[in-house]
Amino acid sequence: MNKTLYTVLFALLLLIITGCGGDNESAEGGRVFEFGTQKNTDPKIMAQIVKQLVEDQTDHEVNITEDIPASPQILGAIEREDFDMALLYSGEVYNNHFDEDKIEYSTDPEKTLTQAQALFGEKYDITWYDSVGFSNQYSIAVQRNFAEENNITTMSDLGEYAQNLTLGTDNSWIERDNDGYEGYKRAYGYDFGEARGMDVALMYEGIASGDLDVITAYTVDPQIIEYDLKLLEDDKKFFPPYEGSLVARNKIIDEYPEIADILDSLVGSISTDEMTALIREVNINERSSEEVAREFLQEKGMVE
Repeated sequence: MNKTLYTVLFALLLLIITGCGGDNESAEGGRVFEFGTQKNTDPKIMAQIVKQLVEDQTDHEVNITEDIPASPQILGAIEREDFDMALLYSGEVYNNHFDEDKIEYSTDPEKTLTQAQALFGEKYDITWYDSVGFSNQYSIAVQRNFAEENNITTMSDLGEYAQNLTLGTDNSWIERDNDGYEGYKRAYGYDFGEARGMDVALMYEGIASGDLDVITAYTVDPQIIEYDLKLLEDDKKFFPPYEGSLVARNKIIDEYPEIADILDSLVGSISTDEMTALIREVNINERSSEEVAREFLQEKGMVE
């Protein structure tokens, strides 16, 4: 790249990043808080929910920065005080943030959440709230009529048919060991007849058309509803939990207890089924996350 162009682009990036933070004053005389989101839809919806509650109940405002590539970048921005709040997932604690002697891998949701709260809280000086109520993690899905015809409700039940079934999954799951296909085979004791790695969109198209029999799905994917799929119970507790939690800088919630009250009020407020339905409205029905969040809050009686 041309050196001058590189310098200009780097300076622009710094300007964008530093522009995220700051003690900006809201139009009502309060503060403007910064909420950073990843690329997926559930944190964007949660950001809108927080924004609308804050702006409805206080003199503060919330500015949302979307499409941050991944959670580590979100955490880095929080550490720099560029972001004040975010939605993160408990299973992130296992993704090489901490030395092995500090963490114990577990698929127990409570243990995973407790470790995330303690370790991230200390490292980044944040409060990691209890789960909002939904989980966005891997699961195994089949066509609902296939599950009902064969009385399949758990991943163990699927073992009787697995050798004759074709699995579609994203390439990373095939390659991962502990919580990927190799680990799954060890945990459940069966192989699928064929396992194909592919783009997520093609995975759903494949099971809808009948080219695939089984897929790995994220528990909040709206295609689960769209294609009438059945998520199977992970009866051996194989997949690590990724429960969604709001996080906030301690400096913010100590100085503004009204913000802490709002974040507290959202603990346990949205189930996985509810979040799946909200994401469907955005991704499938092409509504804005702002509109969907507002409708949800009105239905819950949290705003007028």
